[in-house]
Amino acid sequence: MISFGGAKHYAWLSAVLATILGLAGGYLMITLGLRYPSQTVIQYSQYILGKWLGRFVGLIYIIFFLLIAALATRDYAELYLLLMPETPMAAFIAVSLLIAAYASVQGLAVIGRAAEILVPIIFFSIVIGILFNTPNMDLLQLELALDDGWRPAMVDAVTQLPFIGIAVSWLFFLPSLRTKADARKTLLLSIAVLGLVIFLVSITIVSVLGADAPVISNYQFFWVFRAINIANFIQRIESLFLISWSSTSFLMMTLFYYAASASMKQWLGLKNRLPLILPIGAVIFLLSIVLFPSYMELRQSFRLDRFGLIALPIEFGIPLLLLGVDYVKAKMQR
Repeated sequence: MISFGGAKHYAWLSAVLATILGLAGGYLMITLGLRYPSQTVIQYSQYILGKWLGRFVGLIYIIFFLLIAALATRDYAELYLLLMPETPMAAFIAVSLLIAAYASVQGLAVIGRAAEILVPIIFFSIVIGILFNTPNMDLLQLELALDDGWRPAMVDAVTQLPFIGIAVSWLFFLPSLRTKADARKTLLLSIAVLGLVIFLVSITIVSVLGADAPVISNYQFFWVFRAINIANFIQRIESLFLISWSSTSFLMMTLFYYAASASMKQWLGLKNRLPLILPIGAVIFLLSIVLFPSYMELRQSFRLDRFGLIALPIEFGIPLLLLGVDYVKAKMQR
């Protein structure tokens, strides 16, 4: 789902605004992380804020990682439930979490290799979906009329921002990078590429399906793929969408499953995170079912006054607080 704020035919403008805000937030995150390149946010938050307040901040991030993993897991399961409606939802969730648990046990190296395979496939599928829909595009749908003013575009941009802000996970993964010299450039480039993808997908959805598609449709890009018909020969290639969407959800689920278990290990002061793998999986399983009783509840959870209200302070507010306090402490110690 690309748009949740009601931006309609200028959803693409919201993507641009969200990317600009995301780049500013990414710069903030990486500036904080590079001040403690060998520690995660779970560790240095205790140094900056003191033991107990720092541990509370660490617990907030652990819960946030669990929430993202639950969102990705449920989204992954909902897609396959659409294809096989007779299969219980719990079965899809359980199978996907078992695979994610195995990848988490194997560590970041295996998750990274999986990403090296899946990310090019994701981008290839998106490019095909856009290029093959060129004949179906009505670019007049993208007219920047702003009939209702800038507010819908700004609200939609802020609604999209938490998903770009998931880059806050870099505060945990930065110490695992072999070389940190290019970390700032890599993070900002990643956010820019993500923003470009959202921008292009938004343009495609609106120009192919119409101005109301970002607001009223579920899995809008799925219907974009279904609209492909080149000379009655190339058509019905929705499988590419399924591969792209499920790969994205799976990578997010696996990455944040690992982040939750590894950060919990640090928070508890354990030497091994393996005893935490199954309990963490059970928590994600329960959250993905209890928090979202239906698909509509899942969709509504992406609203600014729900997910945004939780995510924005964690993704941008806490890093800004940590950076500010650390800067003041460093000044006072000179």
